[in-house]
Amino acid sequence: MKRKLVWLLCLLGLALCSLPAMADTLYSNFGPSGSVYNCCSGWTISGTGYIGTSFTSANEFQVTTGGSVGEIDIAVGLVVGPDSFYVDVDADNGGKPGAVLASFTNLTSNGNNFGSCCVYTSITNISGLSLSTGVNYWLVVGPMSTSAQTWEAWNFSNSAMGIDEYSTDGGQTWNSNGNQPQGAFQILGGGGTVPEPTSLLLFGTGLVGAFGAFRRKMKL
Repeated sequence: MKRKLVWLLCLLGLALCSLPAMADTLYSNFGPSGSVYNCCSGWTISGTGYIGTSFTSANEFQVTTGGSVGEIDIAVGLVVGPDSFYVDVDADNGGKPGAVLASFTNLTSNGNNFGSCCVYTSITNISGLSLSTGVNYWLVVGPMSTSAQTWEAWNFSNSAMGIDEYSTDGGQTWNSNGNQPQGAFQILGGGGTVPEPTSLLLFGTGLVGAFGAFRRKMKL
């Protein structure tokens, strides 16, 4: 009987080791599958080269769970022009974006064309960035240069509202836009990717086997 119990525990250990690491959701305004974000409305992200004005957008947020950041997913869709933008995580400076805590450059829309849903850009393998509850942070999205011909759109969340700031000089100065729809994004902890439902199903099956044997707001 004891030998059977030992084998069952070994099988359970193997099943657990085969699972992808769970990732805590530090913050998310994503909707459910098939309606992750608003397909056809968002904040303009642009350089002066195509529309004549540069726009960088910043949304204030607080994490619901504190910890180290492993991944940031953001819904940015290409409108026209070169597909290239950056994402920063900034500290708060008196109600505006402040010191840059982490910066990710030369990102692309990952095939997401503005007006469709629901592809998003994933920034993975992040290290050295920790966020705390009860603290204001800013997610900043902008063109790689103020003169770029880039024209992207940061798709709105389907429900979340928050303080929005925008800059026409690449983040040197900020303009308040008040309480507005947030751009869609989520921040995951450093534990890796959240298992897909199929992975969880396989895990459950393994256990059974073991124990049974043109404004800035854009719309289309």
